[in-house]
Amino acid sequence: MLLALGLGAGVWYISSGQFTRVPAVLGQSEAAATKRLTDAGLDVGDTKRAFSDVYERGTVMAVDPAPGERVRGNATVTLTLSRGPEIVKVPNLKNKPLAEAKRTLEDEGLAPGVITYAFSDSVGQGSVISTDPEPGTERAPDSAVALVVSKGSPIDVPDVSGESVADATAALQEEGLTVKVAPERINSPEAAGTVAAQSLAGGSRAAEGDVITLTVSKGPKLVEVPDVTGESTDDARTALEDAGFEVEVKKSFPYLGDTVASQSVEGGGTAPEGSTITLTIKGL
Repeated sequence: MLLALGLGAGVWYISSGQFTRVPAVLGQSEAAATKRLTDAGLDVGDTKRAFSDVYERGTVMAVDPAPGERVRGNATVTLTLSRGPEIVKVPNLKNKPLAEAKRTLEDEGLAPGVITYAFSDSVGQGSVISTDPEPGTERAPDSAVALVVSKGSPIDVPDVSGESVADATAALQEEGLTVKVAPERINSPEAAGTVAAQSLAGGSRAAEGDVITLTVSKGPKLVEVPDVTGESTDDARTALEDAGFEVEVKKSFPYLGDTVASQSVEGGGTAPEGSTITLTIKGL
């Protein structure tokens, strides 16, 4: 009896027990299909991809061996995943937030392309204004679609040069801008401690939240004044302008001389760069 049972089991194993049937996984995601196949004791080999008007992109459209076919245990099954239709239409993404627009493109079988930003009074900041190609255009799967994203309504940057850092910061923040103060100070005609420069000049257009960097003044740079007394007006003017000064000339009566009698800052002294040195010219 035991011998008969053993022979029966052996015959069953040889004829049926060492085989299994490929489970139905058509239309399932790659992950779900792989799990179902491995649970059935089968291995999943390399996957293929092909176009399909029937199966959604990323789902199983074909199995080799086919579902229901008897195979030996541990057999390898090859999956073919759908790439979606061979031609894809660009979706309408206007007013969609950028992250959502990217997901929509990927779901449709297209790829996000170059992203540029532009001001818009009608589309909220961070949402799509337009696409290139336009919605409805037919493209091959995985084609890139360029996106133009809104920076929101433009903000006119106020000119805060010469203001205190506190006042400048308040004025910029009131417009919806973010303020950063540069760690290093520079020489400038503005008084020490006030704003010498801003990263976006007054009158420029910015988007809400843009960062404006303020550079604080150390005050004017002091420059040594050349001694030009006794020189002609032209030579004195040239020497002072080359040193970084403005020049004003005053002539004493009668106005016929051309020799510098005195200068408002004596030679060898210092004056702020860009300041005016007044020359007095000898009369006859």
